[in-house]
Amino acid sequence: MLKWYKQILTFTVAMALAVAAQAFPDRPVRLVVGFAPGGSDTFARLIGQKLSELWGQPVVVDNRPGAAGNIAADMVAKAAPDGHTLLVLVNSYTINATAYRNLPWDLMRDFAPIGRYAASTMVVVVNDKMPVKSFAEFVAYAKANRGKINFGSAGTGTAPHLAGELFALRSGIEMTHIPYKGSAPSVTALIADEVQVSFGAMSAFDGMVKQGRLRPLAVTTAARFPQLPDVPTVSESGIPGFDVDIWHGFVAPAKTPPSIVKKLSDDLARVMADPNLQAKIRERGMEPAYLDGQKMGALMQQDVLRWREIINRLKLSLD
Repeated sequence: MLKWYKQILTFTVAMALAVAAQAFPDRPVRLVVGFAPGGSDTFARLIGQKLSELWGQPVVVDNRPGAAGNIAADMVAKAAPDGHTLLVLVNSYTINATAYRNLPWDLMRDFAPIGRYAASTMVVVVNDKMPVKSFAEFVAYAKANRGKINFGSAGTGTAPHLAGELFALRSGIEMTHIPYKGSAPSVTALIADEVQVSFGAMSAFDGMVKQGRLRPLAVTTAARFPQLPDVPTVSESGIPGFDVDIWHGFVAPAKTPPSIVKKLSDDLARVMADPNLQAKIRERGMEPAYLDGQKMGALMQQDVLRWREIINRLKLSLD
Protein backbone atom coordinates (compact mmCIF):
# COMPACT_ATOMS: atom_id res chain seq x y z
CA MET A 1 0.00 0.00 0.00
CA LEU A 2 2.82 2.41 0.92
CA LYS A 3 4.61 1.72 -2.36
CA TRP A 4 1.38 2.37 -4.28
CA TYR A 5 0.85 5.63 -2.35
CA LYS A 6 4.39 6.83 -3.17
CA GLN A 7 3.84 6.07 -6.85
CA ILE A 8 0.59 8.04 -6.87
CA LEU A 9 2.26 10.93 -5.01
CA THR A 10 5.18 10.97 -7.45
CA PHE A 11 2.80 10.95 -10.41
CA THR A 12 0.69 13.72 -8.88
CA VAL A 13 3.73 15.93 -8.24
CA ALA A 14 5.02 15.31 -11.77
CA MET A 15 1.65 16.25 -13.24
CA ALA A 16 1.48 19.39 -11.11
CA LEU A 17 4.95 20.47 -12.26
CA ALA A 18 4.04 19.79 -15.89
CA VAL A 19 0.90 21.89 -15.57
CA ALA A 20 2.88 24.68 -13.90
CA ALA A 21 5.40 24.67 -16.76
CA GLN A 22 2.64 24.79 -19.36
CA ALA A 23 1.03 27.76 -17.59
CA PHE A 24 4.35 29.60 -17.22
CA PRO A 25 4.62 32.53 -17.41
CA ASP A 26 1.31 33.78 -16.08
CA ARG A 27 2.50 37.33 -15.36
CA PRO A 28 5.39 39.66 -16.35
CA VAL A 29 8.92 38.24 -16.27
CA ARG A 30 11.72 40.42 -14.94
CA LEU A 31 15.28 40.25 -16.29
CA VAL A 32 17.55 41.78 -13.65
CA VAL A 33 20.79 43.35 -14.92
CA GLY A 34 23.53 44.20 -12.44
CA PHE A 35 25.00 47.03 -14.49
CA ALA A 36 24.02 50.45 -15.83
CA PRO A 37 21.95 50.78 -19.04
CA GLY A 38 23.83 50.67 -22.32
CA GLY A 39 25.84 47.48 -21.83
CA SER A 40 24.71 43.91 -21.20
CA ASP A 41 21.08 45.02 -20.94
CA THR A 42 21.11 45.77 -24.70
CA PHE A 43 21.00 42.06 -25.53
CA ALA A 44 18.61 41.26 -22.71
CA ARG A 45 16.14 43.75 -24.21
CA LEU A 46 16.41 42.20 -27.68
CA ILE A 47 15.87 38.69 -26.33
CA GLY A 48 13.24 39.85 -23.85
CA GLN A 49 11.18 41.30 -26.69
CA LYS A 50 11.22 37.97 -28.52
CA LEU A 51 10.33 36.04 -25.36
CA SER A 52 7.49 38.46 -24.71
CA GLU A 53 6.09 37.77 -28.17
CA LEU A 54 6.40 34.02 -27.57
CA TRP A 55 4.83 34.07 -24.12
CA GLY A 56 2.22 36.77 -24.53
CA GLN A 57 3.51 38.36 -21.32
CA PRO A 58 5.62 41.49 -20.75
CA VAL A 59 9.33 40.92 -20.20
CA VAL A 60 10.84 43.81 -18.26
CA VAL A 61 14.56 44.60 -18.03
CA ASP A 62 15.41 45.92 -14.55
CA ASN A 63 18.85 47.58 -14.22
CA ARG A 64 20.23 47.34 -10.67
CA PRO A 65 23.85 48.50 -10.94
CA GLY A 66 26.32 48.41 -8.08
CA ALA A 67 28.99 46.27 -6.40
CA ALA A 68 30.09 44.68 -9.69
CA GLY A 69 26.65 43.16 -10.17
CA ASN A 70 26.49 41.59 -6.71
CA ILE A 71 23.44 43.60 -5.63
CA ALA A 72 21.43 42.25 -8.54
CA ALA A 73 22.66 38.71 -7.96
CA ASP A 74 21.65 38.81 -4.31
CA MET A 75 18.20 40.10 -5.30
CA VAL A 76 17.61 37.25 -7.74
CA ALA A 77 19.07 34.59 -5.44
CA LYS A 78 16.44 35.58 -2.85
CA ALA A 79 13.56 36.02 -5.34
CA ALA A 80 10.62 33.64 -5.51
CA PRO A 81 11.82 30.51 -7.37
CA ASP A 82 9.01 30.53 -9.91
CA GLY A 83 10.85 31.58 -13.08
CA HIS A 84 9.44 35.11 -13.15
CA THR A 85 12.68 36.73 -11.94
CA LEU A 86 15.88 35.93 -13.80
CA LEU A 87 19.42 37.27 -13.58
CA VAL A 88 21.31 38.34 -16.70
CA LEU A 89 24.53 36.54 -15.89
CA VAL A 90 27.67 38.01 -17.43
CA ASN A 91 30.67 35.78 -16.89
CA SER A 92 32.21 38.42 -14.63
CA TYR A 93 30.12 36.74 -11.92
CA THR A 94 32.50 33.78 -12.21
CA ILE A 95 35.21 36.24 -11.13
CA ASN A 96 33.14 37.56 -8.22
CA ALA A 97 32.84 34.01 -6.91
CA THR A 98 36.53 34.17 -5.90
CA ALA A 99 37.38 37.88 -5.75
CA TYR A 100 34.67 38.58 -3.14
CA ARG A 101 35.19 36.51 -0.01
CA ASN A 102 31.97 37.38 1.83
CA LEU A 103 29.19 37.21 -0.74
CA PRO A 104 25.70 36.49 0.62
CA TRP A 105 25.11 34.14 -2.33
CA ASP A 106 27.01 31.29 -3.98
CA LEU A 107 27.16 31.17 -7.76
CA MET A 108 27.02 27.40 -8.13
CA ARG A 109 24.61 26.76 -5.23
CA ASP A 110 22.06 29.55 -5.44
CA PHE A 111 21.28 29.68 -9.16
CA ALA A 112 19.85 27.36 -11.81
CA PRO A 113 21.44 27.94 -15.25
CA ILE A 114 18.90 28.61 -18.00
CA GLY A 115 21.22 29.05 -20.96
CA ARG A 116 23.94 31.13 -22.57
CA TYR A 117 22.81 33.29 -25.45
CA ALA A 118 25.80 35.38 -26.65
CA ALA A 119 29.58 35.49 -26.48
CA SER A 120 32.30 37.82 -27.62
CA THR A 121 35.94 38.54 -27.52
CA MET A 122 36.99 41.61 -25.62
CA VAL A 123 38.62 44.46 -27.49
CA VAL A 124 41.55 46.62 -26.41
CA VAL A 125 40.46 50.12 -27.43
CA VAL A 126 42.15 53.53 -27.21
CA ASN A 127 40.72 56.99 -27.83
CA ASP A 128 41.65 59.17 -30.79
CA LYS A 129 43.94 61.32 -28.61
CA MET A 130 46.39 58.46 -28.08
CA PRO A 131 49.38 58.69 -30.48
CA VAL A 132 49.40 54.97 -31.26
CA LYS A 133 48.11 52.99 -34.23
CA SER A 134 48.87 49.43 -33.17
CA PHE A 135 48.99 47.22 -30.10
CA ALA A 136 52.79 47.10 -30.17
CA GLU A 137 52.94 50.91 -30.32
CA PHE A 138 50.61 51.13 -27.33
CA VAL A 139 52.79 48.78 -25.25
CA ALA A 140 55.89 50.83 -26.16
CA TYR A 141 54.06 54.09 -25.33
CA ALA A 142 52.87 52.71 -21.98
CA LYS A 143 56.40 51.59 -21.06
CA ALA A 144 57.75 55.03 -21.97
CA ASN A 145 55.02 56.69 -19.88
CA ARG A 146 55.11 54.36 -16.92
CA GLY A 147 52.38 55.04 -14.37
CA LYS A 148 50.63 57.61 -16.57
CA ILE A 149 48.13 55.29 -18.28
CA ASN A 150 44.62 54.83 -16.89
CA PHE A 151 42.50 51.97 -18.10
CA GLY A 152 38.74 51.85 -17.76
CA SER A 153 36.34 48.95 -17.33
CA ALA A 154 32.68 48.27 -16.65
CA GLY A 155 33.45 47.82 -12.95
CA THR A 156 35.83 46.38 -10.41
CA GLY A 157 35.94 42.62 -10.67
CA THR A 158 34.39 42.42 -14.14
CA ALA A 159 35.97 40.40 -16.95
CA PRO A 160 37.24 43.61 -18.64
CA HIS A 161 38.90 44.64 -15.38
CA LEU A 162 40.72 41.33 -14.98
CA ALA A 163 41.63 41.29 -18.67
CA GLY A 164 43.32 44.67 -18.18
CA GLU A 165 45.12 43.53 -15.04
CA LEU A 166 46.27 40.35 -16.74
CA PHE A 167 47.43 42.32 -19.77
CA ALA A 168 49.47 44.70 -17.57
CA LEU A 169 50.99 41.77 -15.72
CA ARG A 170 51.90 39.86 -18.88
CA SER A 171 53.21 42.89 -20.81
CA GLY A 172 55.19 44.40 -17.93
CA ILE A 173 53.50 47.80 -18.03
CA GLU A 174 51.91 49.86 -15.28
CA MET A 175 48.30 51.03 -15.60
CA THR A 176 45.86 52.46 -13.06
CA HIS A 177 42.42 50.86 -13.12
CA ILE A 178 39.44 53.25 -13.11
CA PRO A 179 36.16 51.35 -12.60
CA TYR A 180 32.78 52.60 -13.81
CA LYS A 181 29.24 51.43 -13.15
CA GLY A 182 28.73 49.70 -16.46
CA SER A 183 30.07 49.75 -20.01
CA ALA A 184 28.39 52.96 -21.16
CA PRO A 185 30.00 55.21 -18.50
CA SER A 186 33.41 53.66 -19.19
CA VAL A 187 33.07 54.47 -22.90
CA THR A 188 32.14 58.07 -22.09
CA ALA A 189 35.23 58.32 -19.88
CA LEU A 190 37.44 56.92 -22.64
CA ILE A 191 36.17 59.47 -25.16
CA ALA A 192 36.71 62.25 -22.60
CA ASP A 193 40.31 61.02 -22.03
CA GLU A 194 39.70 60.30 -18.35
CA VAL A 195 41.15 56.92 -19.28
CA GLN A 196 43.40 56.24 -22.25
CA VAL A 197 42.55 52.60 -22.89
CA SER A 198 39.61 50.32 -22.15
CA PHE A 199 38.85 46.63 -22.28
CA GLY A 200 35.37 45.34 -23.03
CA ALA A 201 32.98 43.73 -25.47
CA MET A 202 32.91 45.21 -28.96
CA SER A 203 29.21 45.89 -28.40
CA ALA A 204 30.15 48.62 -25.92
CA PHE A 205 32.48 50.41 -28.35
CA ASP A 206 30.95 49.67 -31.75
CA GLY A 207 29.24 53.03 -32.39
CA MET A 208 32.26 55.12 -31.42
CA VAL A 209 34.63 52.87 -33.38
CA LYS A 210 32.50 53.36 -36.51
CA GLN A 211 32.63 57.13 -35.95
CA GLY A 212 36.42 57.01 -35.67
CA ARG A 213 36.48 58.32 -32.10
CA LEU A 214 37.83 55.05 -30.71
CA ARG A 215 40.48 52.76 -32.17
CA PRO A 216 40.56 48.97 -31.61
CA LEU A 217 44.11 47.68 -31.26
CA ALA A 218 43.66 43.99 -30.50
CA VAL A 219 41.14 41.34 -29.47
CA THR A 220 41.60 39.19 -26.38
CA THR A 221 40.59 35.72 -27.58
CA ALA A 222 42.89 33.15 -29.17
CA ALA A 223 41.21 33.60 -32.55
CA ARG A 224 40.36 36.82 -34.37
CA PHE A 225 36.85 38.17 -34.07
CA PRO A 226 34.76 37.66 -37.27
CA GLN A 227 33.41 41.21 -37.07
CA LEU A 228 36.95 42.66 -36.81
CA PRO A 229 38.95 40.45 -39.20
CA ASP A 230 41.78 42.98 -39.59
CA VAL A 231 42.32 43.48 -35.85
CA PRO A 232 44.99 41.10 -34.50
CA THR A 233 44.74 39.12 -31.28
CA VAL A 234 46.72 40.06 -28.18
CA SER A 235 48.37 36.66 -28.46
CA GLU A 236 49.68 37.22 -31.98
CA SER A 237 50.67 40.80 -31.06
CA GLY A 238 53.31 39.75 -28.57
CA ILE A 239 51.64 38.13 -25.50
CA PRO A 240 51.34 34.42 -26.41
CA GLY A 241 48.53 32.44 -24.80
CA PHE A 242 46.39 35.45 -23.89
CA ASP A 243 42.76 34.28 -24.18
CA VAL A 244 39.78 35.81 -22.34
CA ASP A 245 36.21 36.46 -23.42
CA ILE A 246 32.79 37.74 -22.34
CA TRP A 247 29.57 35.76 -22.45
CA HIS A 248 25.98 36.37 -21.35
CA GLY A 249 23.22 34.04 -20.19
CA PHE A 250 20.24 33.73 -17.86
CA VAL A 251 19.99 32.04 -14.47
CA ALA A 252 17.03 31.58 -12.13
CA PRO A 253 16.87 31.11 -8.35
CA ALA A 254 18.16 27.64 -7.46
CA LYS A 255 14.87 26.14 -6.27
CA THR A 256 12.98 26.97 -9.46
CA PRO A 257 11.14 23.79 -10.55
CA PRO A 258 13.11 21.81 -13.14
CA SER A 259 10.13 21.84 -15.50
CA ILE A 260 10.14 25.65 -15.55
CA VAL A 261 13.93 25.78 -15.92
CA LYS A 262 13.62 23.44 -18.92
CA LYS A 263 10.84 25.52 -20.46
CA LEU A 264 12.90 28.68 -20.05
CA SER A 265 15.91 27.00 -21.65
CA ASP A 266 13.86 25.53 -24.50
CA ASP A 267 12.13 28.86 -25.17
CA LEU A 268 15.46 30.66 -25.12
CA ALA A 269 16.76 28.19 -27.72
CA ARG A 270 13.64 28.79 -29.79
CA VAL A 271 14.01 32.58 -29.93
CA MET A 272 17.79 32.35 -30.42
CA ALA A 273 17.17 30.36 -33.62
CA ASP A 274 15.56 33.48 -35.14
CA PRO A 275 17.89 34.80 -37.90
CA ASN A 276 16.65 38.37 -37.35
CA LEU A 277 17.56 38.23 -33.67
CA GLN A 278 20.94 36.74 -34.51
CA ALA A 279 21.59 39.57 -36.96
CA LYS A 280 20.69 42.21 -34.35
CA ILE A 281 23.05 40.62 -31.84
CA ARG A 282 25.88 40.61 -34.39
CA GLU A 283 25.15 44.23 -35.32
CA ARG A 284 25.81 45.13 -31.69
CA GLY A 285 29.15 43.38 -31.49
CA MET A 286 28.50 39.92 -30.07
CA GLU A 287 27.97 36.48 -31.56
CA PRO A 288 24.83 34.40 -30.93
CA ALA A 289 26.10 31.43 -28.89
CA TYR A 290 23.27 29.43 -27.32
CA LEU A 291 24.12 26.72 -24.79
CA ASP A 292 21.51 24.88 -22.77
CA GLY A 293 21.41 25.08 -18.98
CA GLN A 294 23.53 21.97 -18.39
CA LYS A 295 26.31 23.13 -20.70
CA MET A 296 26.13 26.66 -19.31
CA GLY A 297 26.51 25.26 -15.79
CA ALA A 298 29.66 23.41 -16.85
CA LEU A 299 30.99 26.61 -18.44
CA MET A 300 30.29 28.54 -15.24
CA GLN A 301 32.30 26.02 -13.21
CA GLN A 302 35.13 26.05 -15.78
CA ASP A 303 35.33 29.85 -15.68
CA VAL A 304 35.27 29.96 -11.88
CA LEU A 305 38.36 27.73 -11.83
CA ARG A 306 40.11 29.66 -14.62
CA TRP A 307 39.57 33.07 -13.02
CA ARG A 308 40.40 31.75 -9.55
CA GLU A 309 43.88 30.87 -10.73
CA ILE A 310 44.40 34.37 -12.16
CA ILE A 311 42.90 36.14 -9.13
CA ASN A 312 45.12 34.21 -6.74
CA ARG A 313 48.16 34.97 -8.88
CA LEU A 314 47.31 38.68 -8.77
CA LYS A 315 46.43 38.45 -5.05
CA LEU A 316 43.24 40.33 -5.86
CA SER A 317 40.55 40.79 -3.22
CA LEU A 318 37.54 43.03 -3.80
CA ASP A 319 35.94 42.95 -0.33
